[in-house]
Amino acid sequence: MAPPIPADDVRRSRLIWPVLSSVVLVALIAAAAILMSYKIESPPDHARVIADEQRLTYASTPCVLFNKLDREVIANRTEISDPSKPLQLFSYASEKTIADVKADKKWSRDTACDYVTGFDQIVTVWMRLIGYRSRWADDGQWRW
Repeated sequence: MAPPIPADDVRRSRLIWPVLSSVVLVALIAAAAILMSYKIESPPDHARVIADEQRLTYASTPCVLFNKLDREVIANRTEISDPSKPLQLFSYASEKTIADVKADKKWSRDTACDYVTGFDQIVTVWMRLIGYRSRWADDGQWRW
């Protein structure tokens, strides 16, 4: 058996670092991809929405309160910051649940509210690991 040539040993030791670096880089990219993968959670059936009876659209409560709609549905917008005054809707608006609007196929989401992600919640694996708060309370109230 011939003795090893020193040049081959040097070449082998030089190759190990790029290979190890590549393996570590691929593992980090895979871990980041897994942690950032997501699931879209739709509102539960008991979540309350405000329906526009004339346009046959509905919007989430936060969109209504923050005026992220195609059309205004709150009659007393100037008094909205006063908690002692009840919220008054225009005559063409009413409160429903997601189950109500799903049951009747004629309803559609308000496009402006849908555009600002006013309905669905994007939940990543990372958020699930560290704990996240759902947009909806158990009683159907919106939390944001």
